[in-house]
Order: sequence, then structure tokens, then C-alpha cells
Amino acid sequence: MKPGDKVGAAFAFFTILPLSGGSLQAAADAGWLLPLVALALGTLEGLAAWGLSFMFAPLVTAALVLALALVMTGFHHADGVADTGDAFMVRGDAARRLAVLKDRTLGVGAAGALILTYLISWSALAETIAALTGPELIAAMIIVEVSARLCLLLVARLTPPSHQGSGSVFLNALKGWRGIAGIALSLAALVPAALMIQWTAFSPVPAVIAAALLISVIARRWFGGAGGDILGASVEWGRMVALLALAASLT
Repeated sequence: MKPGDKVGAAFAFFTILPLSGGSLQAAADAGWLLPLVALALGTLEGLAAWGLSFMFAPLVTAALVLALALVMTGFHHADGVADTGDAFMVRGDAARRLAVLKDRTLGVGAAGALILTYLISWSALAETIAALTGPELIAAMIIVEVSARLCLLLVARLTPPSHQGSGSVFLNALKGWRGIAGIALSLAALVPAALMIQWTAFSPVPAVIAAALLISVIARRWFGGAGGDILGASVEWGRMVALLALAASLT
């Protein structure tokens, strides 16, 4: 696959852009390019936040920017938050939790996970928007989105597949050099973005590393590994943790 085709496959799978991405395996093989997707999304969200901040208060701007982030990814990762939330509420062994994870019916656990994840993300994003403007705000959104994908890449490196499915295709693809390349690419994008603000803006990195370790431990213990839902949820939880760390570093 040509380099341009790999980038296209990553954008086709992880965004709503109408691109031809090929097979699931092609998208998985291009998973190490997730930081490039995050870089584009972060730039778009930063520009939107900057422009909207002239018309709305930080809370409203944050709500609109978070909505943009979810829409641009087709709520793909939010579905993982919902399914994982339901599975967390189950009493039983890993097999029972996996069955709930695959069940398309959503319950109170899904609602709770979604509300908590996005309420915390929204409030932390509002703090960030209130503290920054212009190019610094764009850099902040790049940090947040790249950190969120770094969380996924770390979880994929640290966690075995819990079952065969679309998630296992990505997990297996990211176990070798692709996972290492994706992590290195994430850090390469994060350093200059953080330096545009202040050195404490690098704080989302240790925060998402800790989050990825925790997600991996819980996934192993409760599900026997990770699947597509866990990987998707790791992006949304990675964003939430990155926003919290960034907001704390700016206030």
C-alpha cells in the first residue's frame, strides 16, 4: 500500500470523511498513523474553538467543540464508552462481561459512563478555552486529540485481544513495529504543540500513560483482554484525562 493510501485508510476508518479506506485489515495496518488523524482533528477543533469563543461563553464554546469532535469521528469511540459502561455493571466472570459488551442493548451503565465521560470532558475543555486563545488554543486541542490516540496506542500495545473480532485485528496489527511507530509519532507531534503554550502543557502525556495502564489492567482482569469497545473507549477516556491534566496545568 502506498503512503497516501495508508493515510487515506486511517482517515476513512477513524473519521466521517468520505474516503475509500479499503479493508478492515488495511485500516488496522494504518493504525499507527492515528496521530496524523488526531493532528488534523485537533487543528480543526482548535480553529473552531478560537472562532466560537468570540461569539459564546467558554461553556457554550466547549459544548460545540466537543460535539464537533464526536461528530467528526462518527460517534465511533463513544459507542465503546457506552458498551463498556454496561459491562462494568455486570456481576460475573469475564465471559459474562464479554457477552454484555457485545450486546447492542444499552442500559443504565452506558448512560452513566457517557454522562460522566462527557460532563467531565466538557467542563475541563471550558476551563482550557477560558485560559487560552489564538494559536495557543489550537495547540491545546492538538495536544488533547493526539494524547487521546496515544492512550489507544498504549492500550493496544499493553493488552492482549479478549476475543476474535474487529478489535483483535487492530490489536494484532499494533503489537509490532506499528505500535511503536504510532507512539513515537504521537510524541513527535505533542512536544512542539506543548512548547507553544508552556512546559506544563506536556502534562497530558503522563496522565494518559497512567490512564492507559489502568485501562489495560482492568481490561485484563475483567474481560481477559481488550476488544474494539475497549479501544474506542480508551480514546474518549484519554481525551477526558488529557483535558483534565491540561486544564489543571493552566489554572
